[in-house]
Amino acid sequence: MKHFLTCLVLTCMALTASAQTLWRDAPMQASPAEIRALMPDARETSPTQRSVDPSALLEIPSTSIADETFAVTFHFESERLQRIRLQAQPATRERIQALLKTLQASLRARYGLPISTKTRPGAALGAVDLKWSFRRMTVQLQMVDGKTVELIYAANIPSRPVNL
Repeated sequence: MKHFLTCLVLTCMALTASAQTLWRDAPMQASPAEIRALMPDARETSPTQRSVDPSALLEIPSTSIADETFAVTFHFESERLQRIRLQAQPATRERIQALLKTLQASLRARYGLPISTKTRPGAALGAVDLKWSFRRMTVQLQMVDGKTVELIYAANIPSRPVNL
């Protein structure tokens, strides 16, 4: 009976385990085709953007989050999703602060307290650079250059050793 209960518990745990996901349930290590199937509004980045950042293969030019417009870029390594970068440039300082406050509250509710907070030298008053770690992913919220809000979801998967 003890073995049966142990097997039952382990089976239930295996069935409830899910793949680690990033933003909008995009699975870590997904291929570009899988992301396009999951998010039909995702499209290939321009050749110019890929020449600047070869990992940026897909984008959603405009999506609304917390009443602001974000540009979303999907970054891949070896055709596997590693990072999703969201950027917004709210029109006023008040909207920037409101967006940061809303995102911080949402991220704290979902992931708990941030694991790091940084102050960048020369950063504007009220600068934000917060990082959360959850399972095998990190989430970073930043105010870049005093006017751009950036939210980055990144896979935190150790790379495989070459030629073992």
